[in-house]
Amino acid sequence: MDLVDRIETTRFLGGEFVLWLWFSRDVTDGDIFIPNLGTIDVTLISQITLSDPLADQERVSIRGLDPLSSPEADQALQIGKLPRKVGLRLIFEQSEWVLTIDAWTLALTGIKLPALLSEGEEEHFHERMRLFEQVHDLVQALYGHFLGVRLSPAWESELGPAMASWLKAGEVMPQKRYDALHRRPGSRGKKG
Repeated sequence: MDLVDRIETTRFLGGEFVLWLWFSRDVTDGDIFIPNLGTIDVTLISQITLSDPLADQERVSIRGLDPLSSPEADQALQIGKLPRKVGLRLIFEQSEWVLTIDAWTLALTGIKLPALLSEGEEEHFHERMRLFEQVHDLVQALYGHFLGVRLSPAWESELGPAMASWLKAGEVMPQKRYDALHRRPGSRGKKG
């Protein structure tokens, strides 16, 4: 299988990643713990585009204060559409970024950086580059954590069914169970 085929056959994972962020928001109020990093406060905001992974032309775009709670978003999920683009707010160690993520490519656009603290022009530039790199690393850490969970046996046995119940009936998994299933593999009962 060549690289293009591999990309096309796994593109759905980005949509599942954003759906998992949405699910996690409802379970943990957006506080997602990443082992060896800490807690990232993740909020899905202002806009969402959902599309069919097999027919990208069929899209639903929703904007507003809480587009995730709209009946249109619920209906799109019910017929199998996955998040394609979504606005995110990430807060980590007292810094806040606002951005849009394309789930299919994990491209970050429209990034609003935290307030800059440096004074000189060169220092200002280096701080901006550090903040861009940090938000990229945070998204990669979230995605890496998602992949670890997605590839674990817990996905098929508990998380997938819990997400299906959440989608169909609005049932939210208990946070204690969520936390236990999202521990680092091999942690054996210790929280990372």
